[in-house]
Amino acid sequence: MTSSPDPAVAAAPAAASGVLAAYRARLDGREPDPLRGEDELVSGDDVRPTQRLLADALEAMGQGGLMAARAETRRLVHDDGIRYGVGGSDGIHDRHWRLDPLPVVLTAEEWAGIERGVQQRAALLDALLDDLYGDRLLLRRGVIPAEVVLGHPGFLRQVDGIRSRGGLVLGAHDLGRDSDGSWRVLADRTSAPSGAGYAMANRRVTTRVLAGLHRSTELARLRGFFHTMSAAVREAAPPTSEVPRVVLLSPGPMSETAYDQSFLASLLGFPLAESDDLTLRDGRVWLRAAGRLEPVDVVLRRVDPEYCDSLDLRADSQLGLPGLVEATRQGTVTVANPLGAQVLENPGLTPFLPAVAQALLGEDLELGAKPAWWCGDRDGLAHVVANFDRLVLRPLAPGREVEAQLGGALSAEDRDLLRRRIEAEPWAWVGQEPLPLSTTPVATPTGLVPGRLVLRTFWAQRDGERHVMPGGLARAATGPSRLQVSSSAGAVAKDVWVLAPETAEAGWGDPGVRPELVAVRPRAVVAPRVADNLFWLGRYAERAEAAGRILRVCDDLVEDHAARPGTPGEQAMRALLAAATAITRVPGDPAQPRQHVRAMVVDPQQSGSLRYAADRLGDAAQRVRDQLSQDIWHVLSRLDRTLAHVPSDEHQLQPRLYDVLESLLAVSGVIAESMVRDETWGFLDGGIRLERAQFTVALLASTLAHERPPIIDGQLTEAVLEVGESILTHRRRTVAGEGPVWPIHSAVSLLLLDRGNPRSVAFSVDRLVEDLRLVGDDVLAAKAEALADHIARVDLVDACAGDRSGLGEILAEVRATLHAVSDDLTRRRFARKTSQRTLPISWAVTS
Repeated sequence: MTSSPDPAVAAAPAAASGVLAAYRARLDGREPDPLRGEDELVSGDDVRPTQRLLADALEAMGQGGLMAARAETRRLVHDDGIRYGVGGSDGIHDRHWRLDPLPVVLTAEEWAGIERGVQQRAALLDALLDDLYGDRLLLRRGVIPAEVVLGHPGFLRQVDGIRSRGGLVLGAHDLGRDSDGSWRVLADRTSAPSGAGYAMANRRVTTRVLAGLHRSTELARLRGFFHTMSAAVREAAPPTSEVPRVVLLSPGPMSETAYDQSFLASLLGFPLAESDDLTLRDGRVWLRAAGRLEPVDVVLRRVDPEYCDSLDLRADSQLGLPGLVEATRQGTVTVANPLGAQVLENPGLTPFLPAVAQALLGEDLELGAKPAWWCGDRDGLAHVVANFDRLVLRPLAPGREVEAQLGGALSAEDRDLLRRRIEAEPWAWVGQEPLPLSTTPVATPTGLVPGRLVLRTFWAQRDGERHVMPGGLARAATGPSRLQVSSSAGAVAKDVWVLAPETAEAGWGDPGVRPELVAVRPRAVVAPRVADNLFWLGRYAERAEAAGRILRVCDDLVEDHAARPGTPGEQAMRALLAAATAITRVPGDPAQPRQHVRAMVVDPQQSGSLRYAADRLGDAAQRVRDQLSQDIWHVLSRLDRTLAHVPSDEHQLQPRLYDVLESLLAVSGVIAESMVRDETWGFLDGGIRLERAQFTVALLASTLAHERPPIIDGQLTEAVLEVGESILTHRRRTVAGEGPVWPIHSAVSLLLLDRGNPRSVAFSVDRLVEDLRLVGDDVLAAKAEALADHIARVDLVDACAGDRSGLGEILAEVRATLHAVSDDLTRRRFARKTSQRTLPISWAVTS
């Protein structure tokens, strides 16, 4: 199957490319390596027939097109906010996902073999889990040595005997291609498998970078798998649940795979929950909503098992829920996958799985691993010691201090130390033949280079059948690490394209599962943590926009009047600059107004700066990613790039500030046009309205609440109206004779009292009343409504009379009430659980 390359990336003439020739030269020039297998793209001097699709696209792209595709991929990853790991001392600036533009292409026939092997292995591990926590017949009969299972930290005695409904609901397996072309298992991921969200994110990016190639190629689609996955998880609910409620339990935004968790929650339609969002009452799990509790039937966990329950498991954990083990024992909640499933990831099981397959399934393994020997067996230890230099030595319980080692790659001293360690604790080690991983082309700044390939496959069990994602998550390592091919070790991710067979109907790979129609719940469930982050998302979005508006006007005045000391314009500039300083609390030198404005824009360390507010906006959005439209990430990415490249002091800030405001207006538009008007909207919009009202009150109090000479007052009033986006309305009303005669009266009317002006305090308070009612807080809604009535009764002429102290008093009252509403809302709706800690008790016999 061939296709024309995407014109967006075919930037160089085909005749000038030589991409494949250069790649073959690199393959031929490599040093021999027993851990490296054949290349996926080329064999000898020719392209593999199954890879002609990709080879033709590469030749048509040329070197220029390949570099364009690579750059476009990096930009889209940044724009989509795809992240992995946590970097930076403040924990805010995460590392962006590393994605290669070139997919791994598998034929339908090859994939069918992988799929059968994965389905069989999934069934085997599910049956094995049931036996290990049940009758343990395999241990009793000696099929598996008891030490391999009972000595593994993944075997949780606290959940022994608990029969989990659904068993292994989800799973993943890391595969590599052997030297004979067959696929082998490198590792099983059965505890809390990650990466399915990244697989879909990869597909979203590569289909845009290689749009033409993707459109002309019949591929198995991924969307159907997530329908199956959602149904599989809901199917695992206790049978008493009519409409199962599922939560995806996350360690939080500091998790390395936080993006994967939030994106997966969005794909499945489940709320993302953290420990703080859950509680245990009357023997069952509840989701803490604002002012109420909602029952939880299934916990799809991404928290490591030992951290899931500080009562029965790890006492110092803050990531789980005390009593969760007992709730599963009582059958009131299902944990997917079961808490004890990590024992199946034990490499010590590898030597015994062929016999286990015969015992449990009566079948030979279709998808096995390289031969392995458990050192706890005398013959196994002898074989490992005799072949130490050519084997991979794996601890049964790998950790930070002990990882898999290639015996032949160690120094003589390290080899001797490891051999003695194995001989001292032989039951804790396995020796395995290394798998010579095949390589795949990876785009780098210098062209294509080969990277060792690992493919992660995903499956979900529904109605007793295992449905496999048609594709998966591929990773390729080009660095020096010989054994580890993972994102944490710097491997680059790749999309996996499974070609549909010619006889396939549309939607091949989609199992035809769609979510069942369920009764509509009366209200959205918003946990206090989520409500708090939504509220501050709104506040930071508005705070950044308000800072952008006032600093744009300040910068304009500085450009016009800073060099004219003593003039009315210069004094108006000083007054507005003082107001901006009071609002942002960013200190500055009055003698250097231009540098001061720039600091208020770009200094990320000052909590009132525009850059600081924009950074916190992005952080808050990441924390509630599953609540937001995907479109917002493109805008936030553009905002981040704009503020990261502010021009030097010699250049004007105005163009960049306009770009910032354009992005922030786009954020407001995405939020306003993509969110249902339920509780989530109420908290987010409530944050916007409170922030806007407080900013406008502070602006008026710092500027127009003080009497100044008329000529200065007039210029300052126009500047304030421009900050409040009301200058055009003021001018139209003045010309038409519809508004107040005096500019100060017009400004106060528009920005404080006018209920029809979306920039006024009155308008914001009216919307705040609606938001508070939407979240179900009638007490605070009544308080805000009383404030709205108070503002409506303000006498404009009296407030602005004399030295305007009356206006200052009114604004102070409004500000105090707004702060009180914000504090009350925080106390009533955003309250977190108190810190939980289980104290270990030492029992002693006393005489």
